[in-house]
Amino acid sequence: MISSTQWRGWGEDVALAVTECAALGDAEELVRSVIEESAAACDLRRGDAEIHAVNLAQGTPVRVSPRLAALLRSALWAARMTDGAVDPVAGDDATLDERSVPPIHPIPRYLDVQLDDDTVLAPWGASLDITATAHADVTDRAATLVATVLECGVLVQMGDTISTAGHCPAGGWQVSLPDHGIVELPAGAAMSSRTSTDDEQRWGTITVIAADAVWADAAATTALHRGIGALSWLEQYELAGRLIDSRGRIHTTSTWSDPRAA
Repeated sequence: MISSTQWRGWGEDVALAVTECAALGDAEELVRSVIEESAAACDLRRGDAEIHAVNLAQGTPVRVSPRLAALLRSALWAARMTDGAVDPVAGDDATLDERSVPPIHPIPRYLDVQLDDDTVLAPWGASLDITATAHADVTDRAATLVATVLECGVLVQMGDTISTAGHCPAGGWQVSLPDHGIVELPAGAAMSSRTSTDDEQRWGTITVIAADAVWADAAATTALHRGIGALSWLEQYELAGRLIDSRGRIHTTSTWSDPRAA
């Protein structure tokens, strides 16, 4: 029997479900601790967030906590996998151009950010914002922690990103899709959906199932902005993807036909 609860955390709706009723209270405590630890590391809205020290260092190496190092590692990995479509270097054209960076300094890119164990070196002019990948990382870490410590099946959702771990409940994890459909999410898998508010975008909503939440989130975000090439890009990585175009028509990758992601 599945027991579940919901609350608001780090600016997102958080949902938790476990396969053991008695484990729900302890599971919630574990998930909340992961969210708090991660927010303390990189929530830019918090004046005491650890990431501010990295952004203020301006080309000077900074030793960071293991949690922030792990979050930065996830963000840089996502950037590499998406060729920079998911970029931890904040600012875009408004701040990262020749007018704002003196000519003696190159415009900072994610490839210039160096992470060696627990020491990070962000180039001069860089401002890191890893919130999106951090939220996805939290669902992975929290789900794994609950399954390991409490030895139960678990589903953790933060915003539009979901991660599962441990054993499956009877009938599998039945997860709602953005258009009110249902998909069965295998234990140990993750899912993320991204929706565009731009009427001129080819895709209205893209949902991706992957082995972990960071990859699912990064892939859905990237595909949303790749236009006509989104399907082939997802197919290249053998990802299960479900895309709803601007006319409401549904398109899927070949992997989505798997009964576990129908």
